[in-house]
Amino acid sequence: MTDTLAWILAIPVAYLIGAIPTGYLVGRVWRGIDVRKYGSGGTGFTNVMRTLGKTAAFTVLGLDIAKGSLPVLIVGFATDVEIIRAVAGSTAVIGHVYPVYTRFVGGRGVATAFGSLVVLSPFAAAAAGIGLLVIAATRYVSAGSLSGTMLATITMVILIIFGHHEVGLIVFAIAIAVFIPIRHVGNIERLVQGTENQLEATAKPRRSK
Repeated sequence: MTDTLAWILAIPVAYLIGAIPTGYLVGRVWRGIDVRKYGSGGTGFTNVMRTLGKTAAFTVLGLDIAKGSLPVLIVGFATDVEIIRAVAGSTAVIGHVYPVYTRFVGGRGVATAFGSLVVLSPFAAAAAGIGLLVIAATRYVSAGSLSGTMLATITMVILIIFGHHEVGLIVFAIAIAVFIPIRHVGNIERLVQGTENQLEATAKPRRSK
């Protein structure tokens, strides 16, 4: 398959896969509800955990990770050009954040970005995993997500500088360094103010305001 065709396939296919509203679908199947009407109004792991509980939340987490990995793997069968694979991963994240299926209102992109990262740069994915320790220590998912994103970005840049990755991977590094913090602006403000909600061990459905 030519790189031209790989470029043509990478963006629309990756976007449409990334845009699949897994949290919304799990809410409908699990309990016949729209999770966007509860809690923070998000469709990601945290709000599903608060609304539907652990099993549903980890189902969404696994599906969101797969949404990031699958497009990169598909494009990888077509080409070994790293910048095309990086664009596929970035587009999957954009799809998750701005999904066409739910009028461009999506999640924060962390799990989908991690899924892409596992395929694009396993070492950077391992660095991002440190964010899980932050979550375990603080119970703040947003703090773990942001710290994991920062560590992953730094790791990718270092690997590029020392020649362990092609420079094309910088496309994905920039994408997650920009999109994920932007999607967490409200969380950052609440962390600074000390009003951010911690992750709850059991589901406590609350209507979104």
